[in-house]
Amino acid sequence: MKKLLFLLLLLPAPAFAASFKYQTPCILESQNVLTEDICTVVEVREKSGALKSRNIYSNKFSLTIKSYFSKEKGFTTWDSSNKMEYSWEYKIDTSKGTQVMPGVYLKEVSWD
Repeated sequence: MKKLLFLLLLLPAPAFAASFKYQTPCILESQNVLTEDICTVVEVREKSGALKSRNIYSNKFSLTIKSYFSKEKGFTTWDSSNKMEYSWEYKIDTSKGTQVMPGVYLKEVSWD
């Protein structure tokens, strides 16, 4: 039995992703009008810490944004407003926050 346990310890550990959930202020910009909300962000990170996916939810805006990293497509975003996948690189606006899709900003978002 001790030999079996010892052999199991020598096997490589499986790579598990870790999930993190937090809330942060967010802004919706529409026709030059800014509306604030508190968005819920759920991130899944690889064991190494690299971002695997990020989902952002706003009840006030009735909006869901799902982003993930694909080896073929790079960082890809889908949102419930456009209902399609597209490539989107986050942009930083010092007064509004990080633009996570056209017209939507998060005040505090983790970076890799």
